[in-house]
Amino acid sequence: MRLWLLGFMLVSGIASAAQSMYSMFAAGDYVQPLSVMQQIEKGVSGVIAEFEMETQEGELVYQFELINPLANSITRFEYRARDGKLLKQKASKVSADDLAEVEAARLIAAKNQTFSGIIAKAIKERKAFLTEAKLDHDLGISYLEIKLLDDTGKFKLAFDVDNLRPLPLLQWD
Repeated sequence: MRLWLLGFMLVSGIASAAQSMYSMFAAGDYVQPLSVMQQIEKGVSGVIAEFEMETQEGELVYQFELINPLANSITRFEYRARDGKLLKQKASKVSADDLAEVEAARLIAAKNQTFSGIIAKAIKERKAFLTEAKLDHDLGISYLEIKLLDDTGKFKLAFDVDNLRPLPLLQWD
């Protein structure tokens, strides 16, 4: 009985956290992540390969990883969500752990696409807020895994980068 009650409390706590985050985004007090992505894409060579957000010292922060396949480098950016101000920028070399993202980034660059443009295509029909996105390459498919939040809670979807279409086999709600 205690385990059931603990499980219920945990699930309802997660649901209320998602609901409060949704309310915060719906209030519109933050720069949209796609706007910050477009700013990065205009000013820096390479392809964004990952986006996520987290709270640091009570402040919502957007984190991005940009891969420059030609320079074999990854640049990490942190922006304050409230006003889109750059907080940190750090460059490093691509490691073996990054090879799947590099492969997907090369495909995006070869097709003259952008990370933000692909996300916009993937979520255009949805009334939801972007909370996370990551490029990956697995089983010969380059895809974008996207995490969204709407008024019913969090959900994920996958989008084929090469064919610019949802991947139904990888899509889950």
